[in-house]
Amino acid sequence: MERRTVSLCLAAVVGVTALAGCDTGDGKQLKPYDPADYPSQTVPPSVEDSVDVAVGGDPLGGALTAGSVVDGPESPASEPFTLAAPWLDGATIDARYTCDGEDLAPALSWGGVPPGTAEIAISMVDDSAVSDGQPFVHWVIGGLDPAEIAVVEGDVPAGSIQALNFFGDVGYGGPCPPPGDEPHVYRLTAYALNQQLELADGDAATEFLATIATISIASTDVTGLYQR
Repeated sequence: MERRTVSLCLAAVVGVTALAGCDTGDGKQLKPYDPADYPSQTVPPSVEDSVDVAVGGDPLGGALTAGSVVDGPESPASEPFTLAAPWLDGATIDARYTCDGEDLAPALSWGGVPPGTAEIAISMVDDSAVSDGQPFVHWVIGGLDPAEIAVVEGDVPAGSIQALNFFGDVGYGGPCPPPGDEPHVYRLTAYALNQQLELADGDAATEFLATIATISIASTDVTGLYQR
């Protein structure tokens, strides 16, 4: 704390042209204050001026404590991970994507892919047809390039892999609820995976989903309704 002591001594002699030396407290004597020794400083520093961040001061006028950090400009929030389908969230699914129409896999697009995503996987399940705690799985596809940001309607991109759905088919099987049922809720989910799925075409949908659950770093979904 020698710097504080020196500052106190200097402040005490402002306006005095000659004064006996000041004891710093450690047995040393400072020579009398002479303005000529400080040609660039018209006013000697005060005790407050001599306190800096190292001893608890804050150059912005506040008080810092141990571990305090002076905040800089906030970084912009990252874009959320999103999925878009041909219908609005919670709206009715067009028959062309069901067993009553062309039974085509819908066109999908995604955005805000998290850093560290190696590939995208997508599933479609019927939340209204649950048996033994397992929703009816209509579709699971993996191996999608996150940079492509979209899947064309009815297309199976090169390099992708598809699960055996609960209809017993590999690939997409559209909504086909029992006639007369209340509208079923179908959930499309996109998953950001931090590594590639080590699976093959035709592996069980439950195996796909179990593996996806262990390597997914983010997910986003869209629901749709359909009844017959």
